[in-house]
Amino acid sequence: MDIGSYLVIQGYSVIQVKASERSRACRFLYLKEHKSTHQTVEWPQGRTLEIHNIPPYCTQDNLRKILNGCGEIVRIYLQPKYTSMPLKASLTLSSEANPKNVSVAYVVFRKANGVKNACSLAYDTERLMSDKDTPLISGLRAYIKEYKDIPDIKAMEEKAETYLAEYYKRKDEEVQQEKDMEGIPDEDGFIKVTRHGKNKGSRRTEENERKAKEKMRLKKKKTELKDFYTSQFRETKRKHILELQAKFEEDKKKIKEMKAARKFRPY
Repeated sequence: MDIGSYLVIQGYSVIQVKASERSRACRFLYLKEHKSTHQTVEWPQGRTLEIHNIPPYCTQDNLRKILNGCGEIVRIYLQPKYTSMPLKASLTLSSEANPKNVSVAYVVFRKANGVKNACSLAYDTERLMSDKDTPLISGLRAYIKEYKDIPDIKAMEEKAETYLAEYYKRKDEEVQQEKDMEGIPDEDGFIKVTRHGKNKGSRRTEENERKAKEKMRLKKKKTELKDFYTSQFRETKRKHILELQAKFEEDKKKIKEMKAARKFRPY
């Protein structure tokens, strides 16, 4: 539906954007008010704008430039796909982040008229995403920047070694403290069982838990009262005698069949 200089397709307002003044190609962004049954604090109803078809390497500052004049923006969430609730990664993105795979943005305005102003942007006006103060680094320049931003491996190794040294030192101190407190009751009079004394506690693994459950089951089975009543004892004894008689008759039958099968065969 084309209304003058505005273009709306299936509820989405369409605008044209260019990477810079030197760019010849235009990209279409699709805007609409965010509405969802899952109300979140991050995306308040009536003040959140959805923007689809975000180009790669687009930053929050680039989007602020496009939406300049629509209203005060509180926060922008960049995500790789549409969701009804914010992704964890989008919650930690800073304004200087430069994600590769963004395609959806959620823009939270201070006031509700910011969403209406954004959805009323003219279609025939080509908006720039970058300038001298807000560059859009993409293509080969983006790869070069990523290569330069790779951290120093030696510095990472030193940092990891320092962290592990502090971790092992802390664990040794805890072990030594447990040894020093071995056999000494606490304020409530209880003695903590550790793996450093004579009665070492077993590790809590699946195998140990299974063995403990089996042990408890056998112990419980031994303590169960069987044939508590006289009638139960008599019935159990009667069944046992009947089973022995049936087995005896079956064995007699087998012996008889074996004798009948015998034949004198001299040759």
